[in-house]
Amino acid sequence: MPIDLKIRNIIKEVGHIKIDDMMREALTTNNDSYYRSVQNLGEGGDFITAPEISQLFGEVIALWAIEKWKELGSPSSFALVELGGGQGKLMRDFLRTAKLVPEFFKAAKICLFEVNPHFIKKQQQHLDQYDKQTTWLSDLKNLPKLPTILIANEFFDALPIKQYLKSKDNWFEQVLVIDPSDGMVKHHKLELHKTLKGQLLLDHTSAQDGAILEESVDAFNMMRLIAKNLSKYGGASLIIDYGYDIDVNVRTRKQYNATLQAIKNHKYESIIATMGEADLTAHVDFNALKKVSTEQGLEKQTIFSQGEFLAKYGIDLRLDSLKQKLPKSDSEVLERQVYRLTAKSQMGELFKVLEVFNSAV
Repeated sequence: MPIDLKIRNIIKEVGHIKIDDMMREALTTNNDSYYRSVQNLGEGGDFITAPEISQLFGEVIALWAIEKWKELGSPSSFALVELGGGQGKLMRDFLRTAKLVPEFFKAAKICLFEVNPHFIKKQQQHLDQYDKQTTWLSDLKNLPKLPTILIANEFFDALPIKQYLKSKDNWFEQVLVIDPSDGMVKHHKLELHKTLKGQLLLDHTSAQDGAILEESVDAFNMMRLIAKNLSKYGGASLIIDYGYDIDVNVRTRKQYNATLQAIKNHKYESIIATMGEADLTAHVDFNALKKVSTEQGLEKQTIFSQGEFLAKYGIDLRLDSLKQKLPKSDSEVLERQVYRLTAKSQMGELFKVLEVFNSAV
């Protein structure tokens, strides 16, 4: 049964479906949900990620990881974890650089968290020479009990969100219903429990009528699991995604907007019309992720723009080094790739990088 029909059946049975539940059905719950069935990324898919743009992305992240490994005291064994590794290109480029530091490479126990069987096969192909030190995980609770270096590139943006709407000085939850007049799926306001409603009114005093607040319980739970692991065993996590770092106490009325979007064939589409057929993502609330880490006792947190992070760890130096060995045409291609990753008008400013580190174990 097509995903959109499954969602319609849930609405008919319950009366509505919440946005986060719709996203789970559309993206991961079923074998034919989008993230379990999509087969291609990059130019031939619906969207493109940084590792698909340039090999330099994974190489620079490897330099960051090597630095953090040294700050951890160069442990002889550690878990190298990637969440949602796509086709395996980031880890492939990462490990090519990692081998330049043999002790680091030898110590790494590679763990890939992936739900898409097509991507697992592609990861196995790209990483076949590392198969003896690579494990695929279906549950992050099964992480090795080791110091951990974790990478999540464009992972958190796809975790389900709730949407709350402020209307007439009150907060409601956005849900989807079926309009009995025409049978179309549309948005509807659902009454909230008075406790949650009161908390939202208390926390978001600058929000005006029409404001949209997005929250991801799934993202909070995932960050909590990561932070608990770092707190117990030590390590570092790197979360890279498009999003914002705005404290609720200084959030302005113009900063309450819906960011949930559907992307298909590199174009924005109707969320409702493409359920199960398109990539659904929302901007990541990095400020909330920092608070979750702090609750687990992790105080060493740093936020960069993607452009700042890549510059700090030497993407320009790496570009210059490669250009000396390449013909002009290839050098120009590399320059365009780096520009796309780092320029403020491209991915350099919108994409944020959250580093969380803990060496005190």
